[in-house]
Amino acid sequence: MKIAIIAALVVVALASEKPYYPKPTYPAPAYPPPAYGKSYDYAPMPYSFDWAVLDQASYNDFGQKETSDGKLVSGTYYVVLPDGRRQVVTYKADDYGYIADVKYDGEAKYPEYKPAYPAYPKPAYAPPAYPKPAYPTPAYPKPTYAPPAYPKASYPEPSYPSYPRPSYPAYPRPAYPSYPRPSYPSYPKPSYPFPSTTEAAIEAAAPVKEAEIPAEAITEDAEAAVAVTEPIGEAAAAPIASEAESSTDAA
Repeated sequence: MKIAIIAALVVVALASEKPYYPKPTYPAPAYPPPAYGKSYDYAPMPYSFDWAVLDQASYNDFGQKETSDGKLVSGTYYVVLPDGRRQVVTYKADDYGYIADVKYDGEAKYPEYKPAYPAYPKPAYAPPAYPKPAYPTPAYPKPTYAPPAYPKASYPEPSYPSYPRPSYPAYPRPAYPSYPRPSYPSYPKPSYPFPSTTEAAIEAAAPVKEAEIPAEAITEDAEAAVAVTEPIGEAAAAPIASEAESSTDAA
């Protein structure tokens, strides 16, 4: 409690030490009264007017009608909105204020806009007729040029050396040795016994096999072929040997 009292005394002492400044007073400004010209205030008079606009091409349809008895002004105005509704405002105005009553006639519609373009006929243009140009055939003189004269160069005519015709040595035709024809021994043809009746039946019932040629028969046939071809070979070789000898003598 003593601490609170001491704190309050300190606050009062500090506040008493602050200097006091009186609130300044300013004189009210004095403006001269405005000098207006002659007043045109007239006493109220009754009136009445109305007007209207209707343009279907631009979708404008609005108007107004107003009357007054000098104290009360009453009237109405209307306008067709873009959504198809008709807005009608009825109002009254006097010294106490302005009162308006707003109403809407019809239902809002939002049809799809489809512009209608006028149908113009397709233009028909006649093809232009231009005269055919006539140009004269140009005649150019034939140029005459003198044949060029070139100076003859003075160079000595070249001389080329003459070489003798080459000679090639003649070589004799080679002679090949003749070898005797080999002779093969001749073997007698084998003889086989004739088969009996029982063996013939067994061979007939057995499957057919390819015929086997004995080696002796093959050797005998080869000797016969050699014997047949041997005279032909000697006859053919004789002209060849004589031709080789004649060509060797000529060389």
